Amino acid sequence: MLAVATGVVGVAAILLGWVLPLLGQSDENEPTARITPAQTVSPRDDSAFEGDVTFPDGSVVERGTAFDKVWRIRNAGTVPWHDRYLTRMNDTPCKAPERVGIGPVLPGETVDITVRVRAADSPGRCKIFWKMTDEDGTPLLAGKRPIFLDVTVG
Repeated sequence: MLAVATGVVGVAAILLGWVLPLLGQSDENEPTARITPAQTVSPRDDSAFEGDVTFPDGSVVERGTAFDKVWRIRNAGTVPWHDRYLTRMNDTPCKAPERVGIGPVLPGETVDITVRVRAADSPGRCKIFWKMTDEDGTPLLAGKRPIFLDVTVG
């Protein structure tokens, strides 16, 4: 009896060793499901300054004239931008709105942001700093330096 039981267990072990690897194979036309651990991706809010589209730093503008300053910014994070603004951070003799709208901008997209500016009536330097804020005026992207307009009124 012991010999029969040992033989049955031995044959079962051989069959399992032969059958189990075949169960893990798939037909080459059948997609194989792979189990991957769940990844936790935390949202990252970020921007990248792409450049001045109009009136690069040091441009000269005539006294009292109105002009459009345009910057190009890219959403370099993973958070879509909705209800965002560039908000002016200082006052200068040049006149510009308190804030201008941005977007909506999806991650990876670039946006051109236009600000209508009126040059001062007297010669001098005009440098206006802008930071991204939400609709309530709360500053966003605290680690980022402000973008700015830097022109000479001639």
